[in-house]
Amino acid sequence: MNWAALALLTASYLAAPVAPGRQAIDSALADLAKVTGFNIKHPVAFEVITRDQVNQFLRERIQESIKPQELRAEELTLKKFGFVPQDFDLKKTTIDLLTEQTAAFYDFHRKKLYITDWAATSLRDAALVHELAHALADQNFPLEKFSKKVENDSEQSLARQAVVEGQASWLMRAVLEREIARSGKNDEQQSPDQETFPVFDKAPLYFRETLMFPYDQGMVFQQAVYDRRGKDAFAQVFLRPPVSAQQILHPETYFAGLLPVRTEVPEVKGMKRLVDGPVGELDQSILLRQYCTEAEARDVSPHWRGGKYRLLEDKQAKRVTMVYRSAWTDPEYARKYFELYQRVLAGKWVSMQVQTKDGNSISGRGDDGYFRVVLEGAEVTSWEGFGGPI
Repeated sequence: MNWAALALLTASYLAAPVAPGRQAIDSALADLAKVTGFNIKHPVAFEVITRDQVNQFLRERIQESIKPQELRAEELTLKKFGFVPQDFDLKKTTIDLLTEQTAAFYDFHRKKLYITDWAATSLRDAALVHELAHALADQNFPLEKFSKKVENDSEQSLARQAVVEGQASWLMRAVLEREIARSGKNDEQQSPDQETFPVFDKAPLYFRETLMFPYDQGMVFQQAVYDRRGKDAFAQVFLRPPVSAQQILHPETYFAGLLPVRTEVPEVKGMKRLVDGPVGELDQSILLRQYCTEAEARDVSPHWRGGKYRLLEDKQAKRVTMVYRSAWTDPEYARKYFELYQRVLAGKWVSMQVQTKDGNSISGRGDDGYFRVVLEGAEVTSWEGFGGPI
């Protein structure tokens, strides 16, 4: 899925309500250069903007960066998988969510730091470090190019987003811990003001998880690379970036060079391809947590080895179908997923009528048409939304 790529339109959700001066910016940038070993090639331009300006900025960037048909395809994908309800508005939710979360950001395209005029004062210094970490990394490994290089592969895009945000979060945390140690105050005394984020709190699980994943898991990943490589780790994650969310979730797979298994979905004649793409371990984990249990998701999702989906459209019949195949470490975990995915189908549809079922396949009819799910070896394939039995 590609929604996470929309979050690359902004680089941070952290708050920084008071504009820092040039001296403060230059000093913080110099400190970051010492930690990372990156070169400062020029001063960082910055500007203070309002919440309304952030909202307008997001609208313009979405319009510039994403074609309407691409936005429609992504929204349909989220609905087909059951990540969001059928009346969900992807564009509106994205703008509302990022406007609420984004209080300071570094624009990779304009090479400029934007600081908003609202939010908790106690987060100002943390946000400044986070955004300047982006600016410094951008001067050494152009972030727009780094992100766009794999823009047609959502798994690699998400992994690279975790590199960008995870490193900035790691540096922000390191600086805060240093300041706490220097001041002699404890974490509770230094904790930032509590913020409320109603849009985020009401957003579907998929949005909340994929928005926070690059920051939280990306920081853990950066720490794992730092533990092995020390100062060289800051450059390594750009020179040899991870290729999947699985490598971010399990750094040992990154060090081992474990790549996702290449999977292909079956061809369907008579329908036009609308969109296709990978389905990764994080996607599987969220889907299983949403419709099954946390324990089942923890058990099964790490055994993901590859996945791909394709949406096809028959405009004349006004029908969109999905073919989706996932690969697992072995037949045992493929069977576990086969059983769990039946519960996903029952959960995402109001009505699910089973017509045939045996140990390795199930077929019938759901809300949007006929379906069939087949277990074959270590792979599970699902056809959904067809006009007749499959």
